[in-house]
Amino acid sequence: MKPYRPSNTVPGTGWVWLLALSTLGGVVVGGAIAFIARWLYLLLIFPALMGFTSGGSTAIAIKRGKVRNPWVGLLFGLLTGLITYGSYQGGEYFFTQQSFAKQIEAEFGQDIDPAEANALIDAFWQEQTGSSGFLGYLKYAAKQGISIGRVGSSGDGLPLNETFTWLYWLIELAIIEAISLAIAKPAAEEPFCETCEQWYAQGQRIGTVADDRSEIFLNTVQADQMVQAATYIQAKTVAHPRLEVDLRQCSGCDRGEVALEVQRYSENKEGEGKRSQVLMGMLSHRQSLQLSEAVSASSESDHKPESDANESDASQEG
Repeated sequence: MKPYRPSNTVPGTGWVWLLALSTLGGVVVGGAIAFIARWLYLLLIFPALMGFTSGGSTAIAIKRGKVRNPWVGLLFGLLTGLITYGSYQGGEYFFTQQSFAKQIEAEFGQDIDPAEANALIDAFWQEQTGSSGFLGYLKYAAKQGISIGRVGSSGDGLPLNETFTWLYWLIELAIIEAISLAIAKPAAEEPFCETCEQWYAQGQRIGTVADDRSEIFLNTVQADQMVQAATYIQAKTVAHPRLEVDLRQCSGCDRGEVALEVQRYSENKEGEGKRSQVLMGMLSHRQSLQLSEAVSASSESDHKPESDANESDASQEG
């Protein structure tokens, strides 16, 4: 069995999908969060949401654009996260400008030209922070600080000074990027049929392997001993932690290579399951048939003693 290696190919349409969805997805999600944040902002939860949407939109672009380069997936996962958080802060900047403009109009008692209002706001930020525009807004917002309740709120909650406000923003960005990268990069590492130019289908479970047999099972698979490996696979689901063994095929290749995916499954004390990939390798069509048939034969032999015992009991009763 040979390990699966992506071809690192990025078609022209793949770049289009990546650029379009990273920009569009980031701007829409970031702007929407900024709009909602005018009334409610859930600390750490909203950044996590931005991370999932950033990674998800990048993964969609990877699948639609048939991008098989994990490093490009990593790059655009990072880029989409930056655009999303930048759009959120940009939305905050826009709505803060609107609020300040209304305050200025209230003080003057008349409508003011938007350009003139923005000039007055920039002058205020320049005076307060030494910078105007978006940078001046960020410095001013950090100087005002945040409270653990709602970003920018002066209400109840744990107040953060300027230094810790910058630090918290970096933490938010790190959360977004970590989640986005964790979703985007694996999407480009999925098995892809270069002949048919399509992604392999989802895995078909052929069995599970008990934890105490996992190491020897992996060794026999990597040594191409498929019949021997099948003896460690049980058709029924064994207790966790365990290995779950799936075969993945390209729907367009009846006799093409088959991807063997092995994942480790475990549960924590709360009963929450976790899966992590242990092995992704390519089998020839012959090897996949050999493994499947050996697993089926092993499963049938496991049931024969029980069947024979039942027949023996029946004959004795007769």
